[in-house]
Amino acid sequence: MGKFADDGRHAAEANYRPLLSEAGRKQAMAKLKSGDMLAKASRVIAMRTAELRGAVLALVDQLEEAMRAQDWPTVFAATHEIRGFAETAGLDATGRIANGLCHYLDSIDQLGLGPDGAIVSLHVDAVIRSARTEDDAARHGDAVAKQLAALVARKLADVKEAARS
Repeated sequence: MGKFADDGRHAAEANYRPLLSEAGRKQAMAKLKSGDMLAKASRVIAMRTAELRGAVLALVDQLEEAMRAQDWPTVFAATHEIRGFAETAGLDATGRIANGLCHYLDSIDQLGLGPDGAIVSLHVDAVIRSARTEDDAARHGDAVAKQLAALVARKLADVKEAARS
């Protein structure tokens, strides 16, 4: 048998039978989407919020150290993890700011260029402050995230324009 089965599936997939019947799959999906299940999941997440915040703060420490060393791959990796955990940990502004930095680093990498240290530094400082000072983040987080996003958009437009010239 080749790479694909006759019906277009991978050969490995073609050899497995479903674990559940169609009715069983529908029943399982209905249970997973039920209000009761969502409420239980929310309670578990709420109980783990402090633990998740601790994990985000540990990642912020890694980010800060990587920034000092200008270790861009580690800056990206830490920022990517922060982006993923921050909202669940109740650090919405931190997640939005980290998302903006991820977008910038990914876009600049796709263009084959190195990051502008000042832009990265502004984002890293904002991530650090928003993660460590919740009151300030709640008051200013949206404005900071929007301003940084505008800066990234302007910088990427400038870089792309220069590449075309």
